[in-house]
Amino acid sequence: MKKIATLLSIIVSSQLYCQKTLIQILPSGHIITKAKIDGKEGNFIFDTGGGINLFFDSFAKDLNQKSTYNFITAYRATGEKIIAPIFENNEVNFAGKKFTHIPYSTFDMKMNGIDGLISLQMFSETDFILDFEKKEIELTDFSTAKNAKSFDIQLTTNTDKTIDISTYILLNNQYKIQVLLDSGAGSNSFWLSDKLISTLGIDQTKLEISERKSEFDEKIITKFYRGTVNTISNQFVTLKNPKVVFVEGLIYEGKTSINWFGNRIGISLKNKKMYILD
Repeated sequence: MKKIATLLSIIVSSQLYCQKTLIQILPSGHIITKAKIDGKEGNFIFDTGGGINLFFDSFAKDLNQKSTYNFITAYRATGEKIIAPIFENNEVNFAGKKFTHIPYSTFDMKMNGIDGLISLQMFSETDFILDFEKKEIELTDFSTAKNAKSFDIQLTTNTDKTIDISTYILLNNQYKIQVLLDSGAGSNSFWLSDKLISTLGIDQTKLEISERKSEFDEKIITKFYRGTVNTISNQFVTLKNPKVVFVEGLIYEGKTSINWFGNRIGISLKNKKMYILD
């Protein structure tokens, strides 16, 4: 029995080891990956803050499901309400693994060379490593990673159709806030609620102010206040004088990229952990 168990362990480990996919990292820090959606290959932004897989209409038109009466109500980081149609893929092939019955939404958007977003929902039982240096995503299993450096993450779901992750950080070594972890923001992006301007004792008149129209509804305009804080940190990483953006109406206390935690990081939704593997 021991020999059989050992053999099975080797087979499983071998299968996991082979489950990798190369990624492209744009100058903006956005992560581009390939996946096959119901047999159709596309290029997607890997977006830990996206909540649900999202396919642009030009890609989704060739998928099996053409119409739906199902939907979810969601909110963008800026508070903008979105009512999104819900479909279900038979199969998503990613990094050599087949994920079945995965919910997705669609939107009429065009981005050169991009077919949509791959988000976290389908990884609820599959751990992965994001390696910025090797430029790859590797599927793995952190169930035995007891001594690895890690910190807690919190999961948010909308009727089990979406998954987002958050964690706690410190501002100026004093103010503990919870931030959404959003690889879809690119690299070194730090959004903070405009409510924190006064908390941090910052003179708002000295911040650089800009306005941006929503990509979904041009009537919605959000104000952004650019500046710096002394530090952003957790128990393993400290950034000094990072550039930040205070965002009017941000529905989170904060929202950050994930690249600042390290060049090789792991995420386990089932363990509710992020691992620093540098």
